[in-house]
Amino acid sequence: MDTQIEETTPSSVGKPALEQARGERHIERLPGVHLQLKLDNQVYVRLLCVEKRYEGRVIGVDSFSYFIVQLRLPQDTLTKLNQNPGAIIQLDAGGTLFGFRSTVLNRISQPAPLLFFSYPDTVERVVLRRNQRVKVSVPGQIHGSFGDHDVIVVDLAPEGCRVSARSNLNSPLRTAKPGDRILLRCELGVCGRTFMAPMVLRRIDEQRGRISMGGQFVDLTEENTSMLAEYVQRVHTLLDDSLL
Repeated sequence: MDTQIEETTPSSVGKPALEQARGERHIERLPGVHLQLKLDNQVYVRLLCVEKRYEGRVIGVDSFSYFIVQLRLPQDTLTKLNQNPGAIIQLDAGGTLFGFRSTVLNRISQPAPLLFFSYPDTVERVVLRRNQRVKVSVPGQIHGSFGDHDVIVVDLAPEGCRVSARSNLNSPLRTAKPGDRILLRCELGVCGRTFMAPMVLRRIDEQRGRISMGGQFVDLTEENTSMLAEYVQRVHTLLDDSLL
């Protein structure tokens, strides 16, 4: 749902102007100086003239004035853009999700399709709760005292996850119990990297031929911790359009 952006006053510069919760997400409203916009950032642009979202790449920044996004648009969208140049931008800046309103100031087609956007006075920044989870469907494998088994990771958070697998009366997975330590391996596709980490099972449920295991990650490396936080944020960026 769209949110009216308030003007930034001098007294609010450098300090959060507003903090609120929408569902399970905490959102801070901040002055535009807090926007962590850098070259080569991926941005998601929702053009108000067509209510569609496109993915582009930042190739130029003049802080507090404008920024340039390389973005190819259909011709009919370019025509409508002349009547309504408004846009809502979402940016995943190294695991922090920003959203803000902007306006297309100019565009060129040669030597590359570029859009010039106004720099925002105000931005909204998502602050995830520590136990924030995202629904996913990521193939993976688990290894434990019961052997190796293919699973689907069905939800994921920085501190743990839940996996699901087929089971039957003879399935070795039925020997698993809370407190067991297992190893999870999966491909975090948005990040393009392999994630492998130990976890301790906390809850096990079985019904209708499937077994569900929830667990807590342990002994995470700094790289894995960063990877998880980045993945959770990126899934929010791709699937949740409620920011602004």
